[in-house]
Amino acid sequence: MSGSPGRSRYDRPEARAGLLWRHLVGDYSLGRSYWLHTVLVGWGLAFAGAWLFRELGNRGSMRSVSIAVLCFEPLLLVVWMWSVFGRTMSAMRRLLSGTQMLWSLLALLSLGFGSLATVHELGKLGPYLREHWAVARGKQPTERFEVSLRDEGRVVAFSGGINDGAAAAIDKAIGDGPKVGTLLLDSPGGWLREGTRMADVVRRYRINTRVEGECFSACSLVLLAGANRSAGNNARIGFHRGRAVGESAEDRALPADSEESELYRRAGLKPDFVRRIVATPNDSIWIPSRYELLHEDVLTR
Repeated sequence: MSGSPGRSRYDRPEARAGLLWRHLVGDYSLGRSYWLHTVLVGWGLAFAGAWLFRELGNRGSMRSVSIAVLCFEPLLLVVWMWSVFGRTMSAMRRLLSGTQMLWSLLALLSLGFGSLATVHELGKLGPYLREHWAVARGKQPTERFEVSLRDEGRVVAFSGGINDGAAAAIDKAIGDGPKVGTLLLDSPGGWLREGTRMADVVRRYRINTRVEGECFSACSLVLLAGANRSAGNNARIGFHRGRAVGESAEDRALPADSEESELYRRAGLKPDFVRRIVATPNDSIWIPSRYELLHEDVLTR
């Protein structure tokens, strides 16, 4: 047979292009664009990021979490834009060709409403990333901490912020001092996760805790870990709900994370007392009376 063979559909430039470009120009069906490229790729990446941040928070420092956020969030934003643009192009191509008109219209409406909500969230991204940038460069929530031995080695004194490395510092001081029986606390608070690590150290050594100055925020978790818990006459022990890095004022108005409430419940506090803690805004402080502290078993003597 004479003449050149007909061109296969696989000879088209868009058919030869890779997955990224073909999705971007709307070459894939609406179903594939949504279920595979949005749900599986986009949402899967978001869940992977959430898992990574949680694991880093549990095992590493807040600085490592912020570095991961700064690396991961721009990637997630690019994938989201790629996903939305490709789904939009797929819907437009099918609408203009007269196929799947109803599904195309519904997809475009859904994309429009979803994009408005996402743009609202993107407005928070600047302050969120700026704060993570500061933490990644070494910023801590409050002043530097100091750890020292007192009373002939029977007391480890911790003063300053509950910053990255605080738990390791008291762990070393208690481990190096065989006579240590009390951790003396004087702290305005700091990282909540580091406070839970300090509390774990106190429980492991089964030592007492005491406050003679102030013990606010994350410091209260360390105090509650003591076998016996005491405070001087001028001590001030204060509570409030935590704040995540980059959290906006709007976010802080939302109900407290259940994980935070569970930390205080596991420490032995009663439900009503825990509710009062998490209902206190982060930019405020609730300082119970000595009677309340004794009655609620925050202090044992």
